[in-house]
Formats: sequence, structure tokens, C-alpha cells
Amino acid sequence: MFSLISSLEIGFNSGSIEVNPHRANKVGCSQRIRKRKATTRSMNYAALDLHERTVQCVLKDQDGRIVKESKTVKDEGRILAFLDGTDASVVMESGRNHQHIYDVLKERGYDVTVAHPLMVKAIAYAKVKTDRVDARVLADLLRADMIPESYVPGRDIREIRDLVRRRHYMVKLRTMQKNKVHAELATRWLKYEGDPFTEDGKIYLRSLAIDAVIDYLETIEFLNRKIHQLDEKVRRVVESDKSAKLLMTVPGISYYSALLISSEIADIDRFPDHEHLCSYAKLSPGVRQSGETRHTSKSMGNSMMNWIMIQCTRVHVRKYDSAITRFYQQVSKRRGEKVAIVAAARKLMRAIYIMLKEEQAFRLDG
Repeated sequence: MFSLISSLEIGFNSGSIEVNPHRANKVGCSQRIRKRKATTRSMNYAALDLHERTVQCVLKDQDGRIVKESKTVKDEGRILAFLDGTDASVVMESGRNHQHIYDVLKERGYDVTVAHPLMVKAIAYAKVKTDRVDARVLADLLRADMIPESYVPGRDIREIRDLVRRRHYMVKLRTMQKNKVHAELATRWLKYEGDPFTEDGKIYLRSLAIDAVIDYLETIEFLNRKIHQLDEKVRRVVESDKSAKLLMTVPGISYYSALLISSEIADIDRFPDHEHLCSYAKLSPGVRQSGETRHTSKSMGNSMMNWIMIQCTRVHVRKYDSAITRFYQQVSKRRGEKVAIVAAARKLMRAIYIMLKEEQAFRLDG
């Protein structure tokens, strides 16, 4: 998947790595490999291997010698105490629990790098894998300026992402509750013509006096209120989001979809072309090849972007006549609906890339 393994010669010796400088210059991948100027290079390199309850810390000097290391509970005070007086550059892998300590260290003035975990695995593989070895490897990669860096959006973008993802999660919960109601009716061979979650439908459901159905209805009503509150917050945020307002010129993209796409992209300039953006949205097929054998698979990327782009594209091609719709209809006749909708979503993603780069509104004629 990545060309980094063949581009580096890494030897492990008590948790340290050696990088061949002649081959290191040939590294090529879509992720950024961090390169620091010699004038800003720290004399110490710290790595934090973060886990649910513990953190493995290691501090190395510029020659790769271990200054100190320890395993501590996940407490910011203890991590700050470990780094106190070192003025170290710090590295940690991207994950669900790195954001808080990243913000804390940045506010204290530390140079912090967030590593892409899959790329680190591709660069540095060891037969012996422990928390201590992982932390040492991260520190050595940082020391060698070979950290494959993961993009870290600003705090404001992260808050918007949390808002739209929370709304998405609430809708999923509501759908689960509705499915439970349908299941309760099916087990009793009960049928209701129409939508059972309209006002008339809910009167009918309550008249059945089924405890489980009433409980699910109460949960659905609670979730409806929470989703409405989140929708109001989303609308307010969209008013001040230039990119989201631009995306709303695309037929089929609502205010919620626009904010979700805008927040997940964050900065359009971090994508060198539309192909990288399509790959990020999991709209470009991955390729695995060995000799004459070649397989295509779904590429790694942002699942939320993939989901929202497919949903918006379905609305677009069903309701609006555009160059994308005509393209979808042509591909659908030859390859079927599933292939066509992804191809159309990829074409829409290309249009979005151009819109955001050139700050232009969407045109139906393509």
C-alpha cells in the first residue's frame, strides 16, 4: 500500500533505528514526512505511546541515547513533569485520546507532532512489539525527521466536527429505536399502513399498550428534540462558514451536509489535487498487485466523507438535471447503479474541489 518500506533501511537495536540517508531521500507517499530546519531542531526527542489508562514515555538525546523513560497513568500533570525542563520535541500517534494532551503541550510551547499510525507501522516494523519499543521507535523516527505526519485541524474545526458527528450519531440512535418498533410490530403480526411515526401513527402505536413500543417512542421523542437543537446550532455555524455556504450552491447539499463536508476537508490547500481529495473521501479504489495478480479494494480514508458524498449524490442525480446526473445515467446503463453512484460522487467531489479552490459557485452544466 505504501512505498515506504522499500525506501528505508531500518535496523532495530534495543528499540533504536538506523536510517540509511541515501535511500531516505527517495521516500514518496501522499502523507507528509516532517522535515525540520537544522536551526529549529530540538536537542531532545520525546515520544508518548498513548493507551486507554497508561502512557509510555521516553526521552532521547540527539545521538539516540535514552535520557529517561517511564510508564505512567494517563494524567497530564505526570506527563508535563516528565517533560519539565527538557524543551523536547514531542511525538505521539494519532488516535481517539491524543487531542487533549496535544492541546496541553502546544499551549505550553512544545513542538508537537502527531504521527499517522498506519504509516509508522509501514516504516518501522519490529518482531518484538511492546509499549516500550513503540515509544522508542517513535522517538527515533522523530530524531531522524522521518515522522509521517497526520493532519491536526484547529480547535474550532474540531468543535464543528464534533457537532456534526454528534448529530449523525443521534440520528443513528433514532433509526435504531424505530427499527425496534418495527420489530415489535412484526413479532405480533401487526401492520400499520403508512408511516407509524407520524402523529396519527404514534396514536395508533400507543393504543396497542405494548410497554416496549411505548419506551421506544419516548426515546424517539427525546432524540427528536436533541436533533432539533443540534440542527439549530448547525444552522448558526453555517452562517459564518464561507466554505459551507459555497457548498450549499450544489443541488442536493443541505446546510448540514455542507457543514459536514466543509469541516472534514478543513483546509482545501492540504490536498494537492482533486484525486487526493477523492481518495480521502474513499471514492477512489485502492489497488493491490503482486506479479500478474491485481486486485482493487476500497481505499482507506474518511468514512463520514464517503457516507455524506454518496447521500448527497443520490439526491442530486434523482432530482436535478446536470452534467453529473447525465454522467451517472450513462455509467448506470453500462456498469449498474452501485458503480455509477460512486463514479458520480467522485465527479461531484472533483467539482467541490474546484469550487473551494477557486471560490466559485456550482454550475449545473459542469
